Amino acid sequence: MERELLRKVQLKQLEIAKEIKRVCEENEIGYFLCYGTFLGAVRHKGFIPWDDDLDLGMLRADYEKFCRIAPTALKPEFCLQTWYTDSNYGLPFGKVMLRNTIYLESKKTTRLKQNGIYVDIFPFDFAPESAKQQDKLAKALLQIYRVKLMKSGYKPWMENDSIVWKKRIGYLFYQAKALFARQEDLSRAYDALAESIDYSSVLCGQCALPRLDCFQTEWFEHMTDYVFESEHFPGPVNYDAVLSAEYGDYMTLPPVEERENRHQIYRVEFDA
Repeated sequence: MERELLRKVQLKQLEIAKEIKRVCEENEIGYFLCYGTFLGAVRHKGFIPWDDDLDLGMLRADYEKFCRIAPTALKPEFCLQTWYTDSNYGLPFGKVMLRNTIYLESKKTTRLKQNGIYVDIFPFDFAPESAKQQDKLAKALLQIYRVKLMKSGYKPWMENDSIVWKKRIGYLFYQAKALFARQEDLSRAYDALAESIDYSSVLCGQCALPRLDCFQTEWFEHMTDYVFESEHFPGPVNYDAVLSAEYGDYMTLPPVEERENRHQIYRVEFDA
């Protein structure tokens, strides 16, 4: 994506984030910057220049509250998208989307009700404290998630307009399982498993990765404000611990060839 177009997308994402902030603050819902957006706030005071999305996190109870309130609390130009609002949505986290825009990813299904510019909202759940149990949980969640992707028509084997055949063949198993699965059953099975631990010293964001994205629970007990594009958003006080766990030497920029938007966006429209 060209830099000028990317910047225009980022500013639309910032509009969405400000609307999420408004809803959360008016309804006492906790939220925080996370992943690349948190890194951007600390390292760049805004978006990572080549980043093509914006990430917010919520502890599970706050996430569920937001999902209940958002459909009526959001202004009309925004909408909430989860796998309960749209059965063909295949991801274990939600999005707040700007209506009348288009933002198409090569891997995404074409069956969705809305395909606009969005902000991701990740629920954070308690995770096992042992690495062995973390791996076991990650594997179980991944099995459900892959079936859900196939049931919903996603194409995770696409890479820059090309098919990764090893991955394509591997997903045939999940396509077969999807024939005998119900959309809502898959969503509820994933969430029940993700929420199955009542309390732990470990939290994980629901990204549906081969390994859980784990952090210490105590790192998310205290928040402070961070400047992000001249706005202020909350994030964990101990940013160094969080970002080091996620990225290692997070203040060192990646090589130039790795500075690219990663969602393989192939169509963007602002007045669809």
